[in-house]
Amino acid sequence: MSSIHLSNLSFSYSVAAPLFTGADADLGPGWTGVVGPNGAGKTTLLRLVAGGLSPASGSVTVVPGEALVVLCPQRVDDPDERIEWFAASWDGASARLRSVLGLDPGDLGRWGTLSPGERKRWQVGAALAAGPDVLLADEPTNHLDGEARDVLAEALADFPGCGVIVSHDRGLLDRITVRTLRIAGGRVETWAGNYSAAREAWEAAEAERRREYDRAKTERRRAERRLRQASQNRAAAEASMIRERRTAPVEDHDARGTMRTGRLAAGERVLGRQVEVTRRAVERADARVASFGMQREHGGPVGLAGEPAPKEWVVRLDLEALRAGARRLTGPVHLGVRRGDRIRVTGRNGAGKTTLLGALAGAATVPPERVLRLEQELSEDETRVRLEAVRSLPPERRGRLLSIVAALGVDPERLLSSDDPSPGEARKITMAYGLAADAWLVLLDEPTNHLDLPSIEALEDALAAYPGALVIVTHDDAFAGRLVRSEWLIEDGEVRVMR
Repeated sequence: MSSIHLSNLSFSYSVAAPLFTGADADLGPGWTGVVGPNGAGKTTLLRLVAGGLSPASGSVTVVPGEALVVLCPQRVDDPDERIEWFAASWDGASARLRSVLGLDPGDLGRWGTLSPGERKRWQVGAALAAGPDVLLADEPTNHLDGEARDVLAEALADFPGCGVIVSHDRGLLDRITVRTLRIAGGRVETWAGNYSAAREAWEAAEAERRREYDRAKTERRRAERRLRQASQNRAAAEASMIRERRTAPVEDHDARGTMRTGRLAAGERVLGRQVEVTRRAVERADARVASFGMQREHGGPVGLAGEPAPKEWVVRLDLEALRAGARRLTGPVHLGVRRGDRIRVTGRNGAGKTTLLGALAGAATVPPERVLRLEQELSEDETRVRLEAVRSLPPERRGRLLSIVAALGVDPERLLSSDDPSPGEARKITMAYGLAADAWLVLLDEPTNHLDLPSIEALEDALAAYPGALVIVTHDDAFAGRLVRSEWLIEDGEVRVMR
């Protein structure tokens, strides 16, 4: 059976932003879940295993050396050779996977109009059909509806080799993984069990580590107090000896005076040694506190600007048909959004949810600068352009935007020093642009994709307090449950207002 071995592995995109150092791990058969904050290096780790990146130091070894390693990246912009082979192949495994995943080879001709969820099913199906020994899956359930997630989870659970999966889908991780690799604070740690079991273990370990850290800080404070007292005692002794010398008569050279001066000098030397001993104790206490490597944690409440529009209707949409390219998705469509509406758009992958959000943006009755639209994906070029735009903002605006980025769990300094933000970080940059503006209408397409759990909770809190109109497409039921009051279902060629 195949396995993956990390030995003293270190990697950094720049000197100012190291991801992890000295990582060791042994990953055998079965699925390993990789978790951690956005930007911690999860996708980078998969690329190192796949051979797309080289370590700064240490090594990544796949055993046996001839093992077939297949990487499913987060992005599925274009069908690669593997997908095209999968669509054309009629061997038993390929035909079965296409049937299980609900894939029609004829759909490849309209790849540009396929939903991200449909593309993701093609990508994972092609990877499984290739028969890899090692399968690396980066957020495979992004964009998928509930039914498609269940189907994909079953397909991944049947994989017999060594699998590594990056995901924020707790249900999927608990269902298929046998061990968990956690990347946080520059450390890579392996924990037995699925996500829930591993999280319980590391939270208990972190609680104990925090208690040890607090005890170390307490001991440092005590050592510092002892040092201050010893230093004060020594200073007092020195002052006393100086006064004694100044006030002693010139003729006072008898044995008694000499003995008194000697005692003062000896006492000062003892106090000097006490100061040095106590200073070394402080240094040891400092080193122990530093050894815990506690870093500043980012995250917190997001201040979301915004207000209801001054007019009642912010969108009026009247179409004979909603189309993706030449393909008719649904229609006719007659919909409106009021300034205080909170709507969830639902439907199967490919039903037209993303297309409908685009149509709503185009039919807005408010100025474009009052509309925030978050698309499912940003290209790598768009991400770099957006990051450069952040760097060039005036200080006040940049500070406001970066405070939101920090609240969403990203270190602003590390982000600004990076040339290659992770998809999650890119998403947070885009959100911060909109959250820092006074929007009257917010249109969000799968806003929780690529986000870690604390970021999802922070965004949820912000949107719950947002006073304007909100329309979201999301497969995260818990996220939607707190935010929306009505639902539009796209099904059987029509949009139905459910409640």
